[in-house]
Amino acid sequence: MKKQLPYFLLIFLIPVTLVLWWWGLFSSADVAIEERGNYRYAYLEAEGPYSKLSSKQEEVLHELVEQKIKPGAEITLIFSDPRTTSYKELHARAGFLIGPDDQPKAPIQVDTVPKRKVMVASIKAHPLLAYGKTYSKILEYVKSKDTSLNLPTVEIVKDSVLSVEMPLESSPQPEKNAGVLP
Repeated sequence: MKKQLPYFLLIFLIPVTLVLWWWGLFSSADVAIEERGNYRYAYLEAEGPYSKLSSKQEEVLHELVEQKIKPGAEITLIFSDPRTTSYKELHARAGFLIGPDDQPKAPIQVDTVPKRKVMVASIKAHPLLAYGKTYSKILEYVKSKDTSLNLPTVEIVKDSVLSVEMPLESSPQPEKNAGVLP
């Protein structure tokens, strides 16, 4: 058994550890209080499990490409807390940042996230790890300040970095399908 240990380390354990390091398993989210916003974005409403948001994002990307609009970073607005809301009633918006002169056509909707003061948790890691790490930092912050999670959170993915912005003050929830139509 002792003779096989170096081979086990060399062939299995070291490569697996390197892959997990590459994916960001050993990274932690950075936290800061910043002023962010004034994001103009094209989106579609999403109802149901958040695990299906990527397919909604793909729909938006397909529509934008068909309309010859160059999409920017991915953006998702999360309006429901999955810890307290039934998965069938979860509400989000999935889309992409767009330029000030871009005018997408239906079914795509357009809205703006105004400039506001937020707590930002960001990390460069594989999406399987990034969301859990950023939201755990946000929940730690919320617990340390003895406050509640303020929604909507804004998730932006740019250059493999996930940034989750939580407003420091709660804001009113928009009506479903509300937004600035092009």
